[in-house]
Amino acid sequence: MPAQLSGGPIAEDFSRARKMFLHKTAKSVTEIQSNVNNLADVLVFLEVLGYDANKAKAYGFSDLLDLARHVFEIIDYYNPEARGGELAAPLISNIPGLRRRLLGGLLLMTPWLMMVSTIFVFGVSLWLDWHLPVADMTSMALGIMLGMLVGEGPIWVFNRLFIFYHSQENVSETRRVMKRSYAMLAVMLSFGATALYAMGWLFGVPVWLVTIATMGMVTVSFHRLSFVPVYALKKVRLATLSYVAALTLLILVYFFSVDLLPNPTTRYLVSLGAAFVVLSVPAVYCNRLAISERLEAKSTADWPPFYRPSYANSNTLPSRFIVQLWENLPYFLYGSFYFAMLFGDRIISWLYNPVHTVGGVTMPLVFNAIYHMGADIGLFVVVPVGFIQYVMGAHIFGQLKNISLQYTSTEENAVDDFIRARFKKMLLVALATSLSIAVSLEIAAPSLIASINGTATSTSILQTAVLGNILLVLFISNSFFIMLLNRAKQLTLIALVSASIVTFGGLALGSLGYQYIVLAYVASCASGAFLSTRYVRSLLRRPARIFYARFT
Repeated sequence: MPAQLSGGPIAEDFSRARKMFLHKTAKSVTEIQSNVNNLADVLVFLEVLGYDANKAKAYGFSDLLDLARHVFEIIDYYNPEARGGELAAPLISNIPGLRRRLLGGLLLMTPWLMMVSTIFVFGVSLWLDWHLPVADMTSMALGIMLGMLVGEGPIWVFNRLFIFYHSQENVSETRRVMKRSYAMLAVMLSFGATALYAMGWLFGVPVWLVTIATMGMVTVSFHRLSFVPVYALKKVRLATLSYVAALTLLILVYFFSVDLLPNPTTRYLVSLGAAFVVLSVPAVYCNRLAISERLEAKSTADWPPFYRPSYANSNTLPSRFIVQLWENLPYFLYGSFYFAMLFGDRIISWLYNPVHTVGGVTMPLVFNAIYHMGADIGLFVVVPVGFIQYVMGAHIFGQLKNISLQYTSTEENAVDDFIRARFKKMLLVALATSLSIAVSLEIAAPSLIASINGTATSTSILQTAVLGNILLVLFISNSFFIMLLNRAKQLTLIALVSASIVTFGGLALGSLGYQYIVLAYVASCASGAFLSTRYVRSLLRRPARIFYARFT
């Protein structure tokens, strides 16, 4: 029978250091052989590991045999076979079943699908309104793009630090990370707003248009950052309900306040403000929940003393944010470069829009609806990737942890095989799903574009962008495993190359006509897919060794 680790065979007068030594020793023995069933084997393994009588006496045991006897009393705790096939490790992770993961993936996609549906059905959605005058729409869209670009880097850094400290129940450091992240975003937005007003003054753009862009930039960036704790705490249902309520309120206010607010821009801004308030409720709740000192600590009664924390301290030494930022700089840059790679061609198409005077105002950038119709619809090819990665990859750290606890350190091939098999499966499922959507879009492109009053140019852009998005799916799938193996620096360089191609290639091809900018987008996706594939193939030769190296 397994020994009881709380009380039980371990004498109550054992010091904490002695308990830790005993459990470390028992764990070390099971690393050599997982099912030790006699005292003689324990004694032999202790000698193999370099234990001797002097070391045993240093921790209060009479000799090596006495140490072996105490180890043998508790070693069953670390033997899975002795517990009826149940994994014995005290820190085993609970992995949700497939049905629950499928539901979670669907809930995760629901807000995005709802926003896309409302824009096509009602012509209005969060941070986008097709009823606005072109100048106002351009300002709002520019603000959204800038807000997403400015906020992408801080989101990556905040997400990593938040999950790291919150999982340790380090409330004080979690609070500091949140304050610093919001402060960093506020500083970046201040510079962004200053740059917007300066450019508006330089190009003679009316102040009210610059103000619309600034409002869009600030609201979308703060919303995205504030929702990091919502998703990190796995409050997916709460997030979905908040988006349902926000979109419903947005549509009701927008269409039922025509008499009160006849100006479409004013009416939309009021509607967006109401929706933003609704979305702020779960964000504020989860942000407060994350730093609440009333968080219930996980039960550690069944843990062995070696794993059980000796005490809990609500106040910890403050970390240096500049060090945290430097360590996470590759993730910060990757997020920014990835966004530029994904949407840089849209901004360039505004620059090469043949129309630059709208509503009597001459603007350097004008929203290019013809280009967006094709390019944006093409992104439907990429949509399933997020769902697939959530279902098959969201809990991969827990699965790898369980494998590590189930096998000994000499059975590294088990982890290698798991990572390789999961990569191949995720990649094949993602490519198969995306290819089926891509083929459907290629066939339905003419009728689909015609149904939204598009042109033949939009159709051509859609059919070309679809090819690039298939390659983008390959890049995203590779990126997941590159990040898993903690190779963010190399991935950042790949994203930088791709972002440079779409930027400089788009500027060059745009001079021939904005419809050719999509070729730069395809080339960007192709470079990202090619470089990431070559790199991930080299990583998958010995993935387990690389994965565990991140913890050293």
